Amino acid sequence: MKTRSRTVKPVYVPPTRFDRVLDLVALFLIVLLWVLAIKFYIDAPEKVPTGFDAAGNPRGWGSAAFYFLMSGMGTFYAVAMFFAAYFPQFINMPVVLKESTIVPQSALMIRCCRWLNIVGLAMFLFILFQMAGYQYEALRMDASLFVAGMIGNVVLMLGFIIYYSVRISQVK
Repeated sequence: MKTRSRTVKPVYVPPTRFDRVLDLVALFLIVLLWVLAIKFYIDAPEKVPTGFDAAGNPRGWGSAAFYFLMSGMGTFYAVAMFFAAYFPQFINMPVVLKESTIVPQSALMIRCCRWLNIVGLAMFLFILFQMAGYQYEALRMDASLFVAGMIGNVVLMLGFIIYYSVRISQVK
C-alpha cells in the first residue's frame, strides 16, 4: 500500500544575478509604462479607445484617464508577481514538490514568476501602444497585428508555465 506524502510548500530562495536582472527589467517596464501613460495623457484627445474587439478594432471609447488605469493595472500585476517571487508559498503550480528537492524546485517556480512578470508587463505596454495609436499615427498598428501580438503574448505566458512546470517536476 502506497502512503501519501505530505504537501510541501515552496521556500524562498535568494535571487541569483540573472534573477536580479529580470527584476530590473520588470522595474524598467513599470517606469516605462507610467512615463508613456503620462505622455499619452498629456497629448490625448477627449476620447481614447478603451476596448477592442476580436479583430483588434476599437469597440469602446472613454476618457484619457484610461491610460492611467492601464498603467495601474500593469503595476498591480507586477506587484503581484514580485510578491509571488518573494513569498513563493502562495504560488500554485500544477507540480508536486518533494521535500528532498524543495530548494531547486522553488528556485524554478520563482524564476517562472519573474519571466511571467516581464511578459505580462510587455502585454500592458502593447495595449497602451494600441490605445495611443489612435492619437499618434506613427504608433498605429494594423488590427490583425494587435490581435496576433495579444495571442502571442498569451501563448508565451502559457509556454513559460508549461516549460517550468515540466522542469520542476523533473528535478531529482
